Amino acid sequence: MRLNKICFFLFSMAVVVACNRSGEKGNAESDQEKFVGKKTSSQFGGCDTSGNKGISIKLDLWEPSDSGKTAKAIRAILTKKALQRINSYGDSASLAANPQAGNSIKSAFEVFEKNYNDFKKDFPEAPGCWEVKLKGDTVFSTPKVLFYQLDHYAFTGGAHPNTFRSYHAFDAKTGAEIEMKDFISDSTALLNLVNKAFRKTEKLSAETDLEDAGYFLVNHKFVLPVAYVFTPEGILFYYNPYEIAAYARGAIHFAIPYAALDHVIDRNKVF
Repeated sequence: MRLNKICFFLFSMAVVVACNRSGEKGNAESDQEKFVGKKTSSQFGGCDTSGNKGISIKLDLWEPSDSGKTAKAIRAILTKKALQRINSYGDSASLAANPQAGNSIKSAFEVFEKNYNDFKKDFPEAPGCWEVKLKGDTVFSTPKVLFYQLDHYAFTGGAHPNTFRSYHAFDAKTGAEIEMKDFISDSTALLNLVNKAFRKTEKLSAETDLEDAGYFLVNHKFVLPVAYVFTPEGILFYYNPYEIAAYARGAIHFAIPYAALDHVIDRNKVF
């Protein structure tokens, strides 16, 4: 009987300890920034596919949807980036005449539309619908950082449309944008790793001269891509078309696992 009481006491203590640990885990998880968001879509104008003409701007962006300061800051930054992309196709005179284009997607579309109409007056036979499409979504999030992908498609005449991908990092507590390079502790070592991974992806030897092989270098030097991002498995590196190779080659991308990056990234800033 005494033995049974002792066993029951030990069992009860084990349950209490387990519950306490579970509570501690729950509290730790509740301290993490939780992003609640949704996809928002909007479109201005439209393409006349039968006449092969018209103008269109389409946005399909994931945005944090709560009313907190962090979410508001991220939404404001994403809106600013969208406006910058759209207004990059407007001439300076039209933008100056319509300052609201810097604050409103609708106003930015109106400038885009005016530029298209002015172009068609000068070149009425020029075919093609002018389009800008922006698509954004999350890539990866930690208790400290939200990583985001923004894809940009545009056609405003010419031989082919252009695409561009960018990655962005947002502070999970404040919503402020963080430069990706701020997570790197040894940029020289990282560049060497990326150079090796690039050559492996392109099936090039260590001795191959990249410029002789047709690749584009900056001042004859290999450089990191403009776009790279942290993922659950490692860092994804993404060279956009024209960045390091001809348009026909398309984007060149590859990943390096965290096991190979321990000495070149500041993990405390990411995780």
